[in-house]
Amino acid sequence: MNKLSLLLLAGILLLAPSCDFMKSINPFGKKARETEALRQQQEAFRVADSIRVVNEEKAEAERARQAELARIAQEETQAASGYHVIVGSFLTPAYADAWLEHIKGFGYDARIVNMNGGKWQLVSARSFADLHAAWNALGTIQDNINSEAWVYRQE
Repeated sequence: MNKLSLLLLAGILLLAPSCDFMKSINPFGKKARETEALRQQQEAFRVADSIRVVNEEKAEAERARQAELARIAQEETQAASGYHVIVGSFLTPAYADAWLEHIKGFGYDARIVNMNGGKWQLVSARSFADLHAAWNALGTIQDNINSEAWVYRQE
C-alpha cells in the first residue's frame, strides 16, 4: 500500500508540473481570466477618456487665452488711437507712476499716455473710442477726481 501511494503521488506530480500550468488548463479559471481582461479593457477606456477630457480642457483654455489676448489687443489699439480723459500731466515719470496708482485706487482703468511729440506723460483715467463718449465721462471724472481733467485725442 505504501508503494502504491508513492507511485500515485509521483504520477500526480508528473502530470501537474507547475501551478501556472494548472491555472491555464483549469476550466474554472477561464471566467476569472475573462473578468480580468474585461477589467483591463475598462481601465484602458477610462485612461483614454481621461486623456481626452484633459486635452479638451487644454484646448478650451487655449481658446479662452487667445480670445483674451485678442480683446486686450483690441483695447490697446482702441486706447492708442482714441480719446483719453486726462487727469494729470507730468515731466517726471516717477510722479506719473505715483498718480497713476492713485487714480487706479478709485477703480478707473488708468494708464499713462505719452503726448505726441513731447516729453510729457499724461495720466488717463479712461480711454474711449469716440469723442462723444469721452465728453460724457468727463463731467463725472471732474467731479470725482480732478476738476481740471480734460479730453486728449491721441493720434
